[in-house]
Amino acid sequence: MGDLIAFASRRLVEDESLTPGYVYHDPEDATLPPGPGGRRASGWNLLVGDETDEQLADANELLMPELDWLTERYPAFGKLVAVGSEGRQFEWDADAEQYTDVGPSTFQED
Repeated sequence: MGDLIAFASRRLVEDESLTPGYVYHDPEDATLPPGPGGRRASGWNLLVGDETDEQLADANELLMPELDWLTERYPAFGKLVAVGSEGRQFEWDADAEQYTDVGPSTFQED
């Protein structure tokens, strides 16, 4: 997994006290060609969960850390990756201290 990256909110990476409140896997991201140094998108995206549309549209608000690092920093997220939760989206349940599956991350058009 060492060459895999994820997209993560800058606030998550810079503030250790935050927990990813919303994570999802986009299978299409995982098919992107490798970038510099052979790094490839894993398809995983981690957000605080309260980002505005403007923040989500601002490329400077997203970082691309290594997936291994994120799974170590957030063990509950690491469990999602380990069990193969591709194509799903999850919200953090602070009371249960685990992620809740809230459905597929890709939506079909009618």
